[in-house]
Amino acid sequence: MPDEQPATASIQVDVVGTVAVRRHARILAGQELGGRRARVALVALALAGGPVPADRLAAMLWPGEPPPTWPAALRGVISGIRAALEPIGAGGERTIITTPSGYAIAPGVTSDLAAARDALRAAAELDRQGRPSAALRVAEPVTRLAGDRLLPGEDGGWLDPYRAEADAAALRARAIVATSAAALGDHHRAELEGRQAVAASPLDERAHRILIEALHHGGDRAAVVRAYEACRALLAEHLGVDPDPQTVATYLRALGETSQPGAARLPVAASAFFGREAELADVRAQIARPGLVTLSGRGGVGKSRLALQAAVRASYPGGCLWVSLASVSQDELVASTVAWSAGLPVGGDDPAALLAAHLAPLGRALLILDGCEAVVDGTASLVSTLVALCPTLTALVTSRVALAVDGERVIAVEPLPEPVQVRLLADRVRHGGGELVLDQGTAPVIAELCRRCGGLPLALELAAAQLSALSVADLLDHLPALLAGRHDQLREVAMSSYRLLGDDEAAVFRSFGVLPGPVALPLVKQVVATGAVTPVRVVRILRELTARGLLAVDRSGPRWRYYTDDDLHRLARELLDEAGETTAATERLASAVLAVLPADPRTPAGDYLEAIGEVLAPLRALLGAAIEGRLPAQAGLDLAFRLHRYWAASNVSEGRFWLSRLLAEAGPADQTGHVAYALGYLSYWSGDTAAAARELTQAVDLLAGRSDAYAARALIFLGGLADDLDEGPQAMEFVRRSIAAAAPFGVDLQVGAAMGMGCVLAERADPAAAGYAADAISRCRAGGSAEQLAATLPTAAMVCWQVGDLAAARGYIEEAMPLLAGSRRIARVVLLSAAAGVALADGDLTAAVELAGDADADATDLGIERELPLARSILARALLAAGQPGRAAAAAAAAVTASRGLTFTFPLAVCLETAALVVLAGSSGKGGAAGDGEAGLDAARLLAAAAAIRGRGDRPGPPALRAAADAARAALGPLPAGPVPDPDAAAQLALDALSRSLECRPAQVDACAPDRPG
Repeated sequence: MPDEQPATASIQVDVVGTVAVRRHARILAGQELGGRRARVALVALALAGGPVPADRLAAMLWPGEPPPTWPAALRGVISGIRAALEPIGAGGERTIITTPSGYAIAPGVTSDLAAARDALRAAAELDRQGRPSAALRVAEPVTRLAGDRLLPGEDGGWLDPYRAEADAAALRARAIVATSAAALGDHHRAELEGRQAVAASPLDERAHRILIEALHHGGDRAAVVRAYEACRALLAEHLGVDPDPQTVATYLRALGETSQPGAARLPVAASAFFGREAELADVRAQIARPGLVTLSGRGGVGKSRLALQAAVRASYPGGCLWVSLASVSQDELVASTVAWSAGLPVGGDDPAALLAAHLAPLGRALLILDGCEAVVDGTASLVSTLVALCPTLTALVTSRVALAVDGERVIAVEPLPEPVQVRLLADRVRHGGGELVLDQGTAPVIAELCRRCGGLPLALELAAAQLSALSVADLLDHLPALLAGRHDQLREVAMSSYRLLGDDEAAVFRSFGVLPGPVALPLVKQVVATGAVTPVRVVRILRELTARGLLAVDRSGPRWRYYTDDDLHRLARELLDEAGETTAATERLASAVLAVLPADPRTPAGDYLEAIGEVLAPLRALLGAAIEGRLPAQAGLDLAFRLHRYWAASNVSEGRFWLSRLLAEAGPADQTGHVAYALGYLSYWSGDTAAAARELTQAVDLLAGRSDAYAARALIFLGGLADDLDEGPQAMEFVRRSIAAAAPFGVDLQVGAAMGMGCVLAERADPAAAGYAADAISRCRAGGSAEQLAATLPTAAMVCWQVGDLAAARGYIEEAMPLLAGSRRIARVVLLSAAAGVALADGDLTAAVELAGDADADATDLGIERELPLARSILARALLAAGQPGRAAAAAAAAVTASRGLTFTFPLAVCLETAALVVLAGSSGKGGAAGDGEAGLDAARLLAAAAAIRGRGDRPGPPALRAAADAARAALGPLPAGPVPDPDAAAQLALDALSRSLECRPAQVDACAPDRPG
């Protein structure tokens, strides 16, 4: 019989799908509740949520005209429901109560539709907090709602608003799932939700906006266009309306937003495509198969337009990515540039491997690398890796020369045949507002013009632009009669256009020689406005250069962007050099880019990530110029130093590349010490201890004798590095020096020094560490900024967790979570790891898995290698406690693999202990006692190796993790005689033992990564 709990406890009425009543784990559904009228009455009352008059309820049960005896019949229906619910303890008035005017659902009884409302509110809040895994998991069940599953077959008008609510809830859930999936990098899932939303509600523009946003985040610009056109056609056909302003704004934002470097979208063709039907068919046939296809040919022959046309007409389920390499001058940067353009923040990982890991799961995908002739070696290396690791990927490359790699399918792009040349020339003249008259008298001169243009589309377009002011015969007078077979037609035609420019117009065109890639008007003005060219005249000059074909403009976004074709860019650069203006133009560009950056290099990168996205290509060009001596070394050093927080939040490996190259090329300069600090800072977070120690020591030496805040910062990091290398006394000495060096400066440095001491002590389980953490937070609150508090709270939480002060750690975590919600930075990685550790200690396994998984993902994306072993170890232990040994083994193996990539040893200890616990659990799961046989011996050896590592550095480990390892050691007893494995051997033993516990090959475990929660 019913227990002593409140009568309505845990009662839920399911109204969508099969009507059911649930109480605890018991359920009555469908015919068990009675006939049609019983189910309608139950649903009506559950949906109303309050009293329903008896006559109103009767009208729902007996559509049309209720019988004369309806009051008695209605009482019979209600009595039948109450009796049917007795077996699960929900009978009587526990579910339906009688009111003075009719009936109502009992207080506390809920419905699945109401539960969906609550779930959506919770998912929206999780999304706001920047917890996409949790938001996706909470919202996903709501996507299964559908209005047509609410009492199907019933056509009463009273159901319409509830059915609409169910559909709206499902649509909102799909939007949250799509957004969360995109945030987690699962663009396939995001697109699937968008397409299912459109299929369920084809005339609801909200569904189309979900799909457009998903496609936009996935970088498939062509698919965005197709999705919008499908929406427009549906609305026009069925409703006779155009998309509303919100849908149009979503579409334009997806088309035109270029501040996010991960877009990698197809460019927009500015003019019609002519001819090349045979070549186009050949390209489409070749790219229909996986592998490498290269379009090679002379400059201006139309390789990029042909590639674009083929891509627009192709369909790839995995998407299409377009990356221009025209502005990349170093082979070493090819892979990083492509990865960044694909939306992958490159960290310490090999960018080619990172790209392959991203592209391989997409299935049939197309990657277009445009303008690769300046970096043929880098492109060849990258493409070879991708094609080998992504068997369904097609790579389409445009270059003046073939890459000369195995398996390359080369298509030579030849000049246009004469009839097509004339059609192209006529179209471009007409596009410029003129008309090309082709008759018996003009045909010979037009044919000669085409011959002198060499059949090159770009040369013909430049000639067409001049024909707005000149006749064909007059234009021929400006073009030398080139000999057949010469390959400088494009340059000669371009020079004929250039010679017609005024002095100010020519100066602006030359200035574009230092402006790689599409750039917005504000940056253009700062670079080209000099001398007689005032900022107010720049727009008119740009219009003139565009009309002459020397400049192109991308009008697809909210801000127009100007650029030159690759060949014209090279010409502008040559002319700039000849005029002796390169240095001045480069310095103006450097000043313009520096103006984007905050004066204080400590400013959080999130404040200017978007602004740097606007000038990324010019920024890289400037750094290359500084290395090559075309920009004063001091300007390059200053620029690189002020970018180090940006690189820490976006691309650690690229930052280390530029800083190390600049430092190697620099002579004695005041800024050299700061650059050495910035390089050491990035090396520290990438886990390269040896390099970080060397670079930060260099910074301290270069800044010696000066009261400099960055000398104190370097000492703080050196304390942490000495700690990493198990040099406890030296670590304490560095920290003491940092405290003294920080004294003359502001609160932020004093806080950092205090926290540095707390970190060193926490590694040795000294309870005094919590006091240093509390002191640092107190200083922050008294005189620091909100940003500093947000950056310090995570470390304080980690310190307190490490020494077992869980109450203090919980407080710091609770305060820091909203401050760092939605951010991507080092502090949030530390916060997530600490929060996962506390959740594991509290037994909240769901939260521990989610938080540790998010810490793993963010640390991997940002290249914060030093945080990975701990985050993955916590994830493995939480999964093991949650009864998921397979995923736990994968996480443990990933933790061991991450620790092997570090240049210091102590993080391996927690990984070995975690692996031992997983191996022991695996042995008991196979029917034996934990510790039996080979598994027990493996675990004992792993625990002994971990103890040896901890002993060398006096690192007992956090109490929350130590207890389980200590218990396992006690249960296993003494280790059999024999040497304790060294760290490298122990790591391999862990991977082998984990492999055996899963009965799979070592390579499978070694390569696998833990599944993301949700």
